[in-house]
Parts: sequence; C-alpha cells; structure tokens
Amino acid sequence: MDWNIWQAIPHGKNDPPRLLFDPGSPQTYDFNDPDSQFVMFNRELAGCFALPFTKPMRTDLPGRAVAGGQAIAARVVPLRLAGFDTWWLGLKLGGVLYGYGREVEVEVSGFTDTDGNAMEPARLRVRTPDAVRPDPRYAAHEKVALQAAQDGIVLLKNDRAALPLPGGSALNLFGKGIFEFRVGAVGAGKVYPRYTVGLLEAALSDPDCSVNRELLELYAGGEDVLPDADRLARAKARSDTALFVLTRTGGENTDSSTRPGEYTLSAQETALLHCLRQHFAKLVVILNTAYPVAVDFVEAIGVDAVVYSGLGGMLAGPALMDVLTGRVCPSGKLPDTWAARYADLPAAKNFYNADGRPRIGDDGKTWIDTVYEEDIYLGYRYAETFGVQGGYPFGYGLSYTRFTIQAGAVAFGKDGLRLCATVTNTGAVPGREVVQVYLSKPQGRLEQPAVELIAYQKTRLLAPGETQTLSFAVPTMRMASFDEQAAAFVLEAGRYTVLAGNSARDTVPAGAFALETEMVVRRVKNRMQPNRAFARLTRRDPQAVTGALSGIRPNATSLQPPRPHCETFAHAPLPAGKALTFADVLRDPSRLDAFVGGLDVPTLARLSVCAKDGWGMEGRGEAGSLYRPAGLELPAFVVADGNSGVNLRTRNIGMPSGATLCASFDPALMEQVGRVIGEEAKELGIDLILAPALNLHRNPLNGRQPEYFSEDPYLAGSMVGHYCKGLESTGVGGCYKHLIANNAEGSRKRNQSILSERAIRELYFRAFACALEVHAPVSVMTAYNGVNGVFASCDAELIQGLLFEECRYEGFVMTDWSSYDTADVAGMAAAGVSWITPGSTDSTYTEQLEAAVRDGRVSLGQLQQNVRRLVAGLLRLQKGGL
Repeated sequence: MDWNIWQAIPHGKNDPPRLLFDPGSPQTYDFNDPDSQFVMFNRELAGCFALPFTKPMRTDLPGRAVAGGQAIAARVVPLRLAGFDTWWLGLKLGGVLYGYGREVEVEVSGFTDTDGNAMEPARLRVRTPDAVRPDPRYAAHEKVALQAAQDGIVLLKNDRAALPLPGGSALNLFGKGIFEFRVGAVGAGKVYPRYTVGLLEAALSDPDCSVNRELLELYAGGEDVLPDADRLARAKARSDTALFVLTRTGGENTDSSTRPGEYTLSAQETALLHCLRQHFAKLVVILNTAYPVAVDFVEAIGVDAVVYSGLGGMLAGPALMDVLTGRVCPSGKLPDTWAARYADLPAAKNFYNADGRPRIGDDGKTWIDTVYEEDIYLGYRYAETFGVQGGYPFGYGLSYTRFTIQAGAVAFGKDGLRLCATVTNTGAVPGREVVQVYLSKPQGRLEQPAVELIAYQKTRLLAPGETQTLSFAVPTMRMASFDEQAAAFVLEAGRYTVLAGNSARDTVPAGAFALETEMVVRRVKNRMQPNRAFARLTRRDPQAVTGALSGIRPNATSLQPPRPHCETFAHAPLPAGKALTFADVLRDPSRLDAFVGGLDVPTLARLSVCAKDGWGMEGRGEAGSLYRPAGLELPAFVVADGNSGVNLRTRNIGMPSGATLCASFDPALMEQVGRVIGEEAKELGIDLILAPALNLHRNPLNGRQPEYFSEDPYLAGSMVGHYCKGLESTGVGGCYKHLIANNAEGSRKRNQSILSERAIRELYFRAFACALEVHAPVSVMTAYNGVNGVFASCDAELIQGLLFEECRYEGFVMTDWSSYDTADVAGMAAAGVSWITPGSTDSTYTEQLEAAVRDGRVSLGQLQQNVRRLVAGLLRLQKGGL
C-alpha cells in the first residue's frame, strides 16, 4: 500500500470509500500463489487477490465483483498493519484468471463503509505473470526439489485399487482447491520460487492423462458448488473416478481453528463430497493442507483413496501427478498423528481455539496461559497409550507395492542397543519402505507411553523381490527417561520390548532386554521447573486434562507467577588488551578473547543489537544485518528467513514445507535439500538462513505447523540436523528455532507455556538436543513465548543451562524478531543472548544494555561472552569451518 496516495484521498464522513490501486497499469496476480502474505494477518483472505479500501468498511454487507464477465466471490476483511486498522477487499480470481500472460477487467461495486456510503464503482485490470522457462543452471537443484515433493507425499487410504490412475485417464477434478492449490506456507516459511507448477498446470500437460475442462468452469468463482446432473453424467461417462482437492492455508502470525472450512469440512465441502460419492464408483481426496485436518469424513462418506500432498514447493504439481499416475510409488510417512476428530487430540482443551471466539493475532495484547496438562502424552504417545481409534497413526503411509519386515536379534549393552531388520519388496512395482523401531518401557516409578520411536531408516528403491538389510545403533541416552526427583536421565529396572514396523500402530516385537537395577545414564540439575502446580495426564487418571487453567488472563500485564527459582550464571571479565580488528582474529583465531576484551561497553552493546531489517521498500526482504562499527573491519553479515528457500524478493528455489519434507523420513534427502538452499543463499549474498524450525507439533491449529517438522522429538531433531548439516556445508549458516515451546501464534509474545520439566526434557527441548547431536549450527533462535514464568529470550536456565552447559553448544543465540515488545532487553543479555533483533541503528536498545551494565543487571563478563559467541560465529563463517 502506498500510504502517501492513501492520505491524499478524501476520508470525510460523507466521502465514499475507494479501492486503492493505480488505474494506469494492471495489477499483478500470481495464479500459482493463491495466498499473499496478507493471509498471515487474516485467514479470511486465503486464496484471494487483495486490495485496500480508503475508509473503514462494513464486513457484513455484501457487494458485487465481476471478473471477465463472471461473478466471483469477494469479501471485505479487516487487517491491522503497522499500527493502522485497514480494510481490504479479497477477490477470488484463481478460476477466472488462470494461465500465463492473461489479463481480465474486474468490476467491483456495492461495498459500504461504516458511515453508510456505498463505494465508488471501480474498474481495474489484473494480469498474470508471463511464463518463466526453467534455467538449466538450476536443473540439479530443482531435481532435488521435485524428489523432496514426491517423497513427502503420503498415501493414507487406497481401497479397491483406486490409485494409481490407469493410463489415459480423464481427470474429473472437483473443488475450489483446483484453483487454490498451495505450495507453501505464509509468513517466514513462504517461498518465492523462480517458477511454480501447481496441480492444474501439471495435470493439463501430463502425458498420461487428460483434464475434464468442463468441470473447471464450475469452480472459477471460488466456491465449492455442486455440479448439475447433466454435467455429472458427462463426467462419469469419461471416468468413474472423481478427485476432490481439499486445500488449507497456514503459516506464521495466525493460528487455525476448528471453524468449518479450516480444521473441519465446510458445509459446501461436505455436500460436494456426498454428491461425488453418490455418482462415482471411486472417490479420491487430495489433502493439499498446511496442517492435519479432521479425517472422520473419510469413513463417514466412504472415500476410497486419500493422498496427503502437503505443501510441496515449486514442483508440487508434477510431484503429485507422478504419484497419482503411478510413475512414482508413494513412500512418505506421516510425521504426525492425524486424529479423526479434534476432541481426540491430547492438547485440544489446552489451546486457544477461535471457534466461536475472536481470533487473536500474533501481536494481540491478550495474555494467555497454555498449560500442558497432557504432559508426556503428545501425539502418538497419547493415541497408542490410551487406545484412541480412528484417524491415521504416526509413521503411517501406504504404497503401491507390499513389503515384509523381518527383525533380527536385539543386543543391549551399556553403550546402547543394536539390531537389524531385513526388508523385502513382495509386490509388483519398485518402492521404498521406512523401518521404524519403537521401545516399550516398563511401568515403574516413572509412567511411560506405550511406545516411543528410537530409530528409523528408509530403504533404497527396491525392485520386486529385492531385499535390503538395515542396521540400527541406538545410544542409551535416546532410550532414557527423565526422573524429575533425581534430576537424572535413567533406564528403570524391568523388561524393555523392542518393536519394529512401519508405523507406531503397525509393529511386531523384535526382541527384548531386561535390567535388574536402574541405570543412571546422565545426572543433571533441575531446571525450568513449573511456576504453578497442575494435574498431569496419567494412565491412572485419564480425565486429568480439563483445560481449566488455560486461556486468557483478564487484566494481566506480565507472565505470572514468576518461576520459583531461576539459576544465574557468572562470567569473569575478559582481560583488557590493545585494540584489535576482526582481520587480526581471522589471521590468528587464538586472539578472539583479546579482540573482545579490547572492546568498550558501548561497542559491546552495539554489536549485541542487530542493525536493521530489509522488509521496507528500500530493502530486498532480508531479515537483518550486523551493525559494523568503524575500525573493527567486521565482515558483512546478512540473514534471511527461509525454511523452504531463501525468503527474499529475488526469486530462487522453492522446497516443500518442513512438515512435508519430514514426511519423507529420509535424512540423506534432507542434507541435499539443505545444501541446495545454502548454495542459492550464498549466490544471493545471504550469510545465514533463519532455519530450520523444529518446534514440535503439539496441536495442529498452531499457525506454524507447516514450518515445523514433527510431533516426535527424535524424528524432528534428526531430520532437522541433517538439513542443517547440508545447509552449512555450503558456508552459509543455519539457525535452529524457536527455543522452546512456541506452540501457538495467538498473542505469541504474551502466551505462556506451562509444562513439566519432564515434558521439556523428553519432548520439547529434546528435539533441539537430538538436532545438535547430528549437527551444531552457527546459531539458535529463542521463542517469543514465556515458559514457566520466564520469557524464553530471558531464560538463563534454558540458554546457559540446557543449551550451553548440558548440550555443550558453542554457537550464538539470537532473539526472534521484536521479542523486546514484551521481554526485557537487559534480561536477554543476562540470559546469554548474543544478538537482539531486528534492533535499530540508533541507541534505542543499546542504551538499555549500557545502563544494565552500569547498574549491575548485566555483568561485563556476561556481555563479553555474548559478543564472543557472536564473533566466533562470524569467524566460523569466514573460515568455512561449518
């Protein structure tokens, strides 16, 4: 929006509202990217081309929009941007304006402002981009993107051999999802690929299929309308299979809800599916969703086949067509448990759900408590322990072929567990299988879930009749439980059963071992303990989860209550020395301490604060850059978002979202994905990518569900670790985020996670610990939220205790952007944060640090250690020692 133009337009009580656009040139609409970044502020703009009004508008009074002579869906949506309340018009143009280099005239009229004035009718031209031909220079990169999309597709149901589609099939595609096919998240996880090929484009050019174009015009208006009887009869004559595209957006800033059309089906979607079931012999549903949705409709309606495509990146369409036609045998597995109903989720009662309540955005001034009453029973740990029926289990995924898994002998020693498994393709087509190893622990002093994932491996592509033997080595720490009373990771005495299979629910015993006495694997300190008492879910008390302690705290102004005990860490000042430059340290890294010791407090404070971001009109979309004081000869250090690519305004690679990547269960592929993103980041002059993100999937309504990888800490950590290993092999830094328990976007800077120390250590922090075991990145980013009475960015027990001391992490820690809106700047530095973002070039934040050193809230030694870690990271990047 051009605010100067907006301010020049009359805004009086009797002035009619106008749409703000340049009438002299066409607006650009990318039909392959149906969600603009504005969707991150209001989900009602999903799938819409958006333009702002000049005045506050009525959202309850309809208007009229016509594009190319056809009526299209349109709605008025309020947005708060940069401190301003604004109103936008969302237009469903996807079905009318599909294809490259096309232009239509759009007429808008009838919308009314809050003063009762009808808008001045508007005519505007909207044009799609020209086609972009693939650049041969990036062919190898895009080959990895295609494989990542293919391998992240999960076949959830396939009755009566509904898939793969026979050669020469006519595709009867139904649903507005045809024109709203999504390839990525919004917010920090958004991708800006060189080009994108969605489902419809891929289907129209597929050599093995033809598209029933008569059906496409049904959904051009952006609604899930029912076809008439004649159209249905003609479609059925072409093919007895109907394919329904169910699509959902997701991403940063806004959580999803259980409102119809989000986690659950809308009335239109339900009616259309019932209609298709009645008229077609086979019904296939494609889940092009950013998060797991309720799947009770599958059995209720009688769907034959279900394919989860997720958000597949720039080549999501071709990848999906490869699987639907059988050119690629599906090999993905669910990185999460998909519940039949929301009530089946263990965290359902302890999450702010905007179902019948106002939706709370990321910067809402509301203080919320989120109590993790489900404790250690997250995802499959809950479903498999308490016998939840329906839905699809963690690790589940079908194939077009069949496999047998034969586990070998299990051997346990003080260093861990060893076993092997032999996989044979007993079907008729080549395919890959994932062997998953679970552990069932004895129920001793510590209550245990029914099973826990301790290992997994994916086979190579096995021809029919081919066999591969996989070997597993599981360290003892991965099998240990945390005893809060003893402050130790232990294996209790008793019998341990090892199970092998291809999902959390489909396993067979592979062997067992017994411990006569308890084994203490590692002793630590009690840290990050809860700031209030709450009942935890147990086998003995399955009704303990009430949700009574969670929700909005009226009139709150801070996290309450404070943590009963918060550990502090002392750091002696570095010896003062003569002034050095970074170039001196680059030549002789042993001079790092002397370099930092020679900096005065104002310079230390200045280096601790990020200079600026590049999100304004003058920038190219970079998230931040290092302030470089004169005379220090510091290198440029520019960071950008990019879980699935390099999040700049310059087009580059577009990988699948984190959850879709994780569904591949393929660490080697993750290294390739990370390497490709790193190579493109390096080419674009980016020094560090603010990725990968690995918070656990506690509740599918969390807006950042598509960015994060899994509900299981070992799977998420190991996949993320290999991704970052590949990324940093290019000389570009990585950043694990968001430390920790960032499990909601609603009022995320004022949302307090309250959970047990055991849940922290076995689940939410363990994901980061598992990732660090694979690869330690240059940086780690703290979360916005509070944890047990302390903001994550100010939590010394988290940063210096768990991360630095227990995990021996040597990189630097940064805050998430604008964490200082609610968290204390001095508290961040005292906790061990090296880089406060996005900061500014003035003294707004540096003065706070200087004052904190003067009054003793931050010691000089602590500030020096923070800067030392940051400079060591720069040194590591410059020397390529990643």
